[in-house]
Amino acid sequence: MRDMLFERVGKKSGSDRDGSMIDIVVRPAVLSDLDILYEFEQAIIEAERPFDPAIRTDENVHYYDLPALIASPDTELVVAKVDGRIVGCGYARIESSKSYLRHRGHSYLGFMYVTPPLRGKGVNKMILKALEAWSAARGITDFKLEVYIDNVAAIRAYEKAGYSGIVLEMQKRIAKS
Repeated sequence: MRDMLFERVGKKSGSDRDGSMIDIVVRPAVLSDLDILYEFEQAIIEAERPFDPAIRTDENVHYYDLPALIASPDTELVVAKVDGRIVGCGYARIESSKSYLRHRGHSYLGFMYVTPPLRGKGVNKMILKALEAWSAARGITDFKLEVYIDNVAAIRAYEKAGYSGIVLEMQKRIAKS
């Protein structure tokens, strides 16, 4: 098995007033994780529908080819576990950068998800840390990700982790003639 990242993280104030610690283990995803990963994917799609009315509403909507992400040598799909349960995931995919940029390649981050009860507890931070370490080990030090402009909570989480917005993608739909 590939490397695992482990950290004991203190719970933040709020509903977790006891100050106890939680153990977060981040490891590469395996095919036996697919059922929970498909659940996470559907949770992401449902959460993003209010931000993007173009997302289809039928039951067969998928963003990712999860088995291919697990198998790809240029992608690291990880899961985060707390108390033996998978509670989050994310991937880094090495991509070529545009020719005019200083770096030749970057890691595109996607499929970032943490179950609602554990948001704000350091799980996403650990996932990002694992993906950044995997990328750095391959000589990649630049990262890109996409987030809906109205998804303020996600934007704040990424800013807290050191990410900043540099491009705003815009779209328009016109009526058919």
